[in-house]
Amino acid sequence: MTPVQALERLTIVAPLGLRFQDQLTGSFIGDGLDVCLYEPNKPGIKVHAFANRSGVYVVHHVPGLLDFEHGGGDDDFWNNPLPKTSFVVTVTDAERRFQPFQFAADLPARGFLSWMSPLGASPPGAVLSIPLFSSPVRSVPGGMAVLRADLWDAAGNVPAAWAVLEAYTNNRLAARGIADDQGRIALIFPHPAPRPFAISSPPVGSPPEPTGPPLTAQVWPITLRALYEPMGPLPLQQGEFGPEPELPDLRVMLSQREAALWADPERTEPLGEVALSYGRELIVKSRPSISLSPPARQSVLFITPAGSPP
Repeated sequence: MTPVQALERLTIVAPLGLRFQDQLTGSFIGDGLDVCLYEPNKPGIKVHAFANRSGVYVVHHVPGLLDFEHGGGDDDFWNNPLPKTSFVVTVTDAERRFQPFQFAADLPARGFLSWMSPLGASPPGAVLSIPLFSSPVRSVPGGMAVLRADLWDAAGNVPAAWAVLEAYTNNRLAARGIADDQGRIALIFPHPAPRPFAISSPPVGSPPEPTGPPLTAQVWPITLRALYEPMGPLPLQQGEFGPEPELPDLRVMLSQREAALWADPERTEPLGEVALSYGRELIVKSRPSISLSPPARQSVLFITPAGSPP
């Protein structure tokens, strides 16, 4: 057999690889996302990332990194000091499952881009995926609980755009979500474990029987925590079809300080526990106004930003 001699080897190195993780299911999302990046001062020149067969979004032909992409890609290649360039990464979902956002990334980056949450983690440290949060119009998977609210900034009299809402059961985080630009939010999460109840004393010779409501009649107390600092109108940038608002920055949204939720529009009573019933959507809102003139907005959950007076 005539030996084959390799005259030249061509390598293509991707300067960025991204994995996205659904915070509801824990699964990695490798389809339906529109991922782009651009230099901060050149929003009109965008490069699209594409998902490979492993569901990882990779970027090629990045301005300023074309020579880098033809490097060796081995340890020696990556161990040499590489100049980093800052880019903005934008993420939208054509299927409207997830909230849109953007974040900053320094390229080139070896392997999956790591993410350090501003909220901390247990154990602390970076993870090799970017979190995705459910949109308020996402379809609710069967058997899941859902909590909905329209968050309204009572101090600014505007929707509480991009506020973060967390739900806790037994002091444990059950769900975390981000409101849209109109303050609408949906927290989707598995139902809590059935609440325990007593065992009856049966007649002699009979097995013990539980005494308590069936699962379909179970109710769980839910505690809510909000993070909110008004961002104001987002800056405009040149899009494909003209000027359009920038997407909110994911790190900024998750770095907001704790805000107050109110049971009443007069803001005299903080929101307490709310009751989640099995198989029913929980709509959380403040009580209707009875004393304000003009009346306060109805069917919303009032929130005041971190640091503002009641």
